[in-house]
Amino acid sequence: MRAVLHDMFGAIPGAMTIWLALVGVVAIGCGFTAAPALRRQHRAARAHLEGARLRRVHLGAQAAELGRQAEELAVAAARAAVTAQRRQDEWEAMRRGRERAWRAFSTADAAAHRAGRAAAFVLAATPVSAAEMRGRERHLHRAATEAYRRGELSLADLSDVLSHRNGWDAGRHPADHEVALRRIARERLLAAYEAVAAIEGTARQHAEVAAAAAASLGAEAAAVAAGAERAAEILTTAGRPSRFAVSVGRGSILVPGQ
Repeated sequence: MRAVLHDMFGAIPGAMTIWLALVGVVAIGCGFTAAPALRRQHRAARAHLEGARLRRVHLGAQAAELGRQAEELAVAAARAAVTAQRRQDEWEAMRRGRERAWRAFSTADAAAHRAGRAAAFVLAATPVSAAEMRGRERHLHRAATEAYRRGELSLADLSDVLSHRNGWDAGRHPADHEVALRRIARERLLAAYEAVAAIEGTARQHAEVAAAAAASLGAEAAAVAAGAERAAEILTTAGRPSRFAVSVGRGSILVPGQ
């Protein structure tokens, strides 16, 4: 019995050696078998990390570019708003000028009609004395000078009246002189109104264009600023797996997950 136990325990170290040798051979075989897969996984992991780093760099560049665009558009929008306000003020001033010109013409037109109705009751021409002729001449000169001061006659018209040129006869009845002066004033103020109205129309168009440009730039600046802010948030949280696009005023940026 003792001999059997001695033989059994004596064989254990040899068996253990053989078993360990077999385990080692199997482990080495498994290692050689798994090594290519492990190398591929290692290379894939490194490529993934490098791709993630490049994506973060690219996203950072995009965020910086969006920030720069947002600043430029904000400045442009502010300038456009100032221009739009100036154009609006200019239009308002021209509109008030057009209204004043229309009121002046309306007043001159009404005066011309009154003068025409009054002249219809003038008596037939009668011989005029020298004293009355001088009185009519003084009246004509005075009326023409006052009309010139009111802006109803041009300097050329006044010169014609004072020089008795182009049909201006001092011997005619003062009512006829009044009709002629009022008609010249009406025509002159109508021309002035039409000129001011044309300028006012142009100013209104400029104001509308400037307002539309300011609104467009303001909206674009807001959109790009929002996109830049969103890109900065994405850059901060770029480590989370995701794949989505950030819409901005001039396009979008695609952020693939890591």
